[in-house]
Amino acid sequence: PTRRSSDLLDHEIMRVFQQLGIADQVLAFAEPFTPSEFYGVDGQLIKRFSTVEPPYPLAHAPSLVFTQPPVERVLRARVQSLPGVDVALGCQLDSLAQDASGVSLQLRGVDGDGPREVRARYLIGCDGASSTVRGAVGIALQDLGFDQPWLVVDVLVNEQGLARLPQTSVQFCEPERPCTFLIGPKNHRRWEISINPGEDPAQVATPEGTWKLLSRWLSPQDGTLWRQASYRFHALVAERWRVGRVFVAGDAAHQQPPFLGQGMCQGIRDVANLGWKLGAVLRGEADASLLDSYGDERKAHVTELTTRIKGIGQLVGER
Repeated sequence: PTRRSSDLLDHEIMRVFQQLGIADQVLAFAEPFTPSEFYGVDGQLIKRFSTVEPPYPLAHAPSLVFTQPPVERVLRARVQSLPGVDVALGCQLDSLAQDASGVSLQLRGVDGDGPREVRARYLIGCDGASSTVRGAVGIALQDLGFDQPWLVVDVLVNEQGLARLPQTSVQFCEPERPCTFLIGPKNHRRWEISINPGEDPAQVATPEGTWKLLSRWLSPQDGTLWRQASYRFHALVAERWRVGRVFVAGDAAHQQPPFLGQGMCQGIRDVANLGWKLGAVLRGEADASLLDSYGDERKAHVTELTTRIKGIGQLVGER
């Protein structure tokens, strides 16, 4: 139910995909991000982020929108093609224990199979915001002071509806109902709409509640709801990123509001940073102490960027 239908990526992440040999496959489901305009309480333009025109200075478009499900299929196919990788779906982690030489995992199939033990030299917990791995090794989250309920809505808009909508992405900085409009690939459009005090997040996420909030832009005759879900937008960073032979990455290590579209990008930067270091250590080319730099480098970057994202969120969400 929390699966995203689309997201944003940037030229740095496209170079990671290029290194993986899948850049062209990803670009088939991506488009350059549009300019973004901020409108104030009286409908006046107060800020505009323009986009870079091609040719792009760093080859790839600085920011892109993409459709998540097919990109996930591209990534999964690439992983499954690697001879050194086993993919096990439908598993849950019951417990883990580590010693001087490795980590032991107790895994169980969600259909009741198991348990079975898997032994590894290192473990990277990329298991999401409610990370079991993070909890098992006792890593706490540092709260950077942002906690707001929002409704996220994805709509496949028909030609009639597209003619009614803005031609740029928009931040509506309106005290009574801050909201965001994003132009996705093809006819995909996204709204992120703040949920006011006293409103039931479950009710606003029903089709009836969602269309009511979309009514200033669209009617049900203008498109099809793809998905809608209520979230709490947080600004959280793990206090530690490594405990012995266990690491956390992605949403397990940090969560940020979506106002710069950097959530997935942050997670990919995590594993790009950690991956080459683990490779060097496992091949005997570097001392294991190199792995300590992962948390130092990534926590500092994530904290700085999340603080900037929080600032934009406060601008958009000013009441």
